[in-house]
Amino acid sequence: MEEQVERKERLQRAPFETALHHAGYGCFQWLLLMSCGAVYAVCALSTTTLSFVLPAAECDFNLSSSDKGRLTATPLIGMCVGSYFWGNLADARGRRKAIIGALLLDALAAFLSSLVQSFPAFLACRFFSGFGIIGATGLIFPYFGDFLSLRHRDVMLCRLEVFWTFGTILLPGIAWLIIQDPRFNVTAEGADFQYTSWRVFVAACGIPSLLVVLLLLPFPESPRYLLYVNKAEQALQVLQRIFVVNTRLAEKDFPVESMISVCDGEEEEVVSADNNGNETKSPLTWNQRWNAFWNRKKMLVTPPYIGLLVLCCFVDFGLMFSYYTLMMWFPDLFERFSQFSSLFPGVSAGVCEVSANVTRTELMGKVECPQTIDDTVYIHTLVVALSCVPTALWVGLTINWIGKKPMLVFMLISSGLAALGLNLVRSSLQNLLLSCVFEAIVSCTEAVLFCVICEIFPTKVAATAMAVTVMCGRVGAIVGNVVFGALVDQHCIVPIYMFGALLITSGLLCIILPKSTRPERPQ
Repeated sequence: MEEQVERKERLQRAPFETALHHAGYGCFQWLLLMSCGAVYAVCALSTTTLSFVLPAAECDFNLSSSDKGRLTATPLIGMCVGSYFWGNLADARGRRKAIIGALLLDALAAFLSSLVQSFPAFLACRFFSGFGIIGATGLIFPYFGDFLSLRHRDVMLCRLEVFWTFGTILLPGIAWLIIQDPRFNVTAEGADFQYTSWRVFVAACGIPSLLVVLLLLPFPESPRYLLYVNKAEQALQVLQRIFVVNTRLAEKDFPVESMISVCDGEEEEVVSADNNGNETKSPLTWNQRWNAFWNRKKMLVTPPYIGLLVLCCFVDFGLMFSYYTLMMWFPDLFERFSQFSSLFPGVSAGVCEVSANVTRTELMGKVECPQTIDDTVYIHTLVVALSCVPTALWVGLTINWIGKKPMLVFMLISSGLAALGLNLVRSSLQNLLLSCVFEAIVSCTEAVLFCVICEIFPTKVAATAMAVTVMCGRVGAIVGNVVFGALVDQHCIVPIYMFGALLITSGLLCIILPKSTRPERPQ
């Protein structure tokens, strides 16, 4: 009899992972995937908006290649500033609140940037757009992952990456519908205030940020986070809600009545409401929050986490230096190929030769500033985006079979080789095919890296570790865009070799990543 009572007590007072397992896996997680996926698609849309602004706004702002590099780098600077801010806000106030606030700021910045008339003011608005959207981009993975048990976490987080591809597919469609349509040029003839079609496009890209906020409102805060901030009763209510949705049973049927505490130094993923065993402790005071903040920072700068953080930061730096730069410049490069074909029909040339010849011709005054973007630019950009779909599906289906680390190593090295191959293409078609190969591989690589981060860092520092890594990635993207903008006209072979070298080096370094820093937890 005593053994039965003890067995029942162990079931009633369970670790978090066990309680999450009893909450079930099903309808709730799939509904949350759809909502978080919509958020991630909007992140892709907002992040890549400027890729079509580069060729479209070239005449209005009289942009040189260096100006375009500054334009694409400015929101990235906002991302660097914002990533650490949103990471700390999420650790202190909650993942869901931070994501919603980030989306609202991005929408506001998009609307304002469509209205401003000067290039410096446009840069300032895009800074705040980047500052906002990075919060949603960096936090949606930890937030979604907090509702997933170990058994399903990797696969579901990789499925989330598919939605980034949907965002990049949606972008050229929106751009083609708006930028090419003269009905969206609402500027009166001779008016000082210009509101051309590309400005309407920028504003339109801010609307989805508002819409996805509505999708997040019905969902609760992360139960893992609630438990960490001593709101055990609220965390239990969230798990009961998940249980009801997944099983169609009543809350009273949920087999876990409270979640046990652990001592400091044990597995951080199973966090307690109170280290004294009391599951109903009052919320933290501001002094306690401040101490907890510094404890989290100290944890990140002590072994083994400091070494892992530095490695993840370097990998994301090299990844975004290459991926984000080429992603933002692909439409502009496709436009240059289109202009080159018009100027030199039937002549074969590589990416660097095309850029050099088009720039030289423009400087000689033989080509006027293009008022419209060639239709092939939209088609090629859409094809590149579509090429990412099979890879995204493949990653989601095979990550558990192959393993996160081998997959990450393979994707980094192979994408580096594809980047180096850009020096060998001799036509627009070859450039398109190799761009598809590069984009298909590298577009999913950061998602695999995020899965690794979610696995090797504890809950109390996971969001901050993710934010710091993302910030370093955005620093790489800033450097990449500035370097590419400065060199693309005459010396574009240099950044292309840099892309390949950084990706391959990052892949080789990932070989030393551990499978996990955590002990096995109940599933």
